[in-house]
Amino acid sequence: MKNLRIPAVLSALLLIALSLAAQIPPLESSDNQKIAVQNSILAKVGEKSLSMIDVKKKMDLLFHQHYPQLSQSNQARCQFYEKSWRPIVMEMIDNELILADALDHDIQISDAEVREEMESRFGPHVLSTLDRLGFSYDEAWQLLKNELIVHRMSWWFVQSKAIQSVTPQDIRQAYQTYLQEHPAYQEIKYRIVSIRSEDATSDPESKAQQIHQFLAQSAKSPDMLSRELSHLDPSVQISPEYSVSDREITETHRKTLSALQPGQYSTPIVQKSRTDNKKVARIFYLIKTTDHPAQTFQDLAASLREQLTQQALAKQSQVYIEKLRKHYGFDTARIKESFPEDMHPFSLQ
Repeated sequence: MKNLRIPAVLSALLLIALSLAAQIPPLESSDNQKIAVQNSILAKVGEKSLSMIDVKKKMDLLFHQHYPQLSQSNQARCQFYEKSWRPIVMEMIDNELILADALDHDIQISDAEVREEMESRFGPHVLSTLDRLGFSYDEAWQLLKNELIVHRMSWWFVQSKAIQSVTPQDIRQAYQTYLQEHPAYQEIKYRIVSIRSEDATSDPESKAQQIHQFLAQSAKSPDMLSRELSHLDPSVQISPEYSVSDREITETHRKTLSALQPGQYSTPIVQKSRTDNKKVARIFYLIKTTDHPAQTFQDLAASLREQLTQQALAKQSQVYIEKLRKHYGFDTARIKESFPEDMHPFSLQ
């Protein structure tokens, strides 16, 4: 359990940090503007009141963890606050419910575990780092202790259940679904020699037979044919190289090409053009075929298990949180409604 640091209750804090990492532009290392905070009580969970200052402190820890290079930029910090505070409020509310559940289950975290987390999060100079972030030692200690409790509760009531719920049969079924969506296929590279009739009544088949006999005997490539014939006879056209899957090509073309070996020409196939209703004789030239087998079960089993586990984690997390909200009589929908869209508690001054 030591290595499972991320709680199974999918952390909005971490998700936002990762998603915003690519959105915060590089800014100056320092600026003179200050961040103003409109403090207010956002929610009350049991005896715990959550204020905007509490949310800011949580975001400060996250910002320090993911954006140390922007620590002196109030502009970047304010942008992070503005984009993050709403989901973080809801995350903190759910975490308070988990902490209440942990209290009911008498969950204990040792001082040694918290001390190790403090050193991991803030480095060897814990006090100076906390002072720079505006935290007291006791305040940071309690925040990290609560995080560890949430992690442990998440392991017991979410992660372990999710992991156990994924069976070998589930992985096999997922592999069968994968095969349906990503079947084996053959890549076919080919070109077409087209001989068009001069008008709607003329038949290009005779000329096509002569060209086919010439190609079959000389074993010349379409490029060689193009140089020798197309400039003399405009009715002969050489297509560019096509590269398609045998699942995408038309059935007529597939059957024609499947009868050829690389470097061979098909006998002429006479059809009517859809554009002008004139007859067109087509000779197919197979360049190359490449088989692309489907990935084996052994290759995919680990990643399929991980995907199924992540899906189970999301499901178990939702079940657990909904159970806690119902048990403690907490209506998060009502809380969300109290945050109007035009509410902007952070600003630069």
